[in-house]
Amino acid sequence: MSNTIEYKYKTQADFEFGQLSSVLEWCKSNCGERWGYFVLSPSGREAGSYEFWFADERDLINFILWKK
Repeated sequence: MSNTIEYKYKTQADFEFGQLSSVLEWCKSNCGERWGYFVLSPSGREAGSYEFWFADERDLINFILWKK
């Protein structure tokens, strides 16, 4: 048995300094399946760039719609 989590869906998002914590809280509250993220470049003076992964396509779509 493998403990590998398979994330089939991903998207990239940019957030200003201080916004990431509210995004992570949204994911914790609204995603029905497993999800994760990776910091591509941290925020500072410029927005940070992040890659988000989702195991369920519905979670990906909801995330994209929410962050607009």
